[in-house]
Amino acid sequence: MDSARLLVFTFLWTAIWAASLPRLSRRAELIAGLVPFTAFGLRVFASFFTGVTDDDSVKATVAPLVEWVAGKTGVVPYQVILDATVAIGLVWLASVFDIPKQSRLATAWLMPVAAMLSLASLRISGLPLEQLLATTLPALVLGMAFGGLIAAVIWLTPSPIDVSIRRRAAVVVCITVPVAVIAVECLAPTPMSAVAESSLSLAAGAATGLVAWWLGGFRRPRSRLFFAMAVGVAAGAVIAAKAG
Repeated sequence: MDSARLLVFTFLWTAIWAASLPRLSRRAELIAGLVPFTAFGLRVFASFFTGVTDDDSVKATVAPLVEWVAGKTGVVPYQVILDATVAIGLVWLASVFDIPKQSRLATAWLMPVAAMLSLASLRISGLPLEQLLATTLPALVLGMAFGGLIAAVIWLTPSPIDVSIRRRAAVVVCITVPVAVIAVECLAPTPMSAVAESSLSLAAGAATGLVAWWLGGFRRPRSRLFFAMAVGVAAGAVIAAKAG
């Protein structure tokens, strides 16, 4: 079932990303952006209750929501809702950051490749790809791999942005993501609770994103924000994977 869901949504995401997408109005951009952020925010919220005893009054109050988000209850699995919001998020992303179709076509292949790697990881090791990488690769190597992938996409993807700016951004991401991962690895206390791990990954991702905003070299505010988001999410994801 999970494999079928992944294939269906990967096809949907790829088709949407490669399509001629409309430019949304300001109000539509706001609504379309809030939907995926709310959905993923609920996932982060639910993770705060990992390890909390069932007799806790706060957990008992939000237990139905937490159990649904965790995939334990609900007619429609929360993962399906989450995957559907990604489709909305792609339309929002293309509109709010004014990503041209040429650039989207050049990067559309990343989605099916990621899906195939995920399926292969599940079949070979029984682990999702992110867990397999987190358990087999050192933090520095994982940070360098994620940073290098983003750098390659920025540098090599056809874009109206000058190549010198993209080259500088590629260098910045190659440095900031591994440095953030190693800094957290060296300075973070161990062991940590699930709440502390989630808070740390969010804080580290936000800090890395701010550095990327400052050093990235992009001139347009939307390009700077998009770059900061990509770098911050990458750093936070690697840190969360290693912490988990």
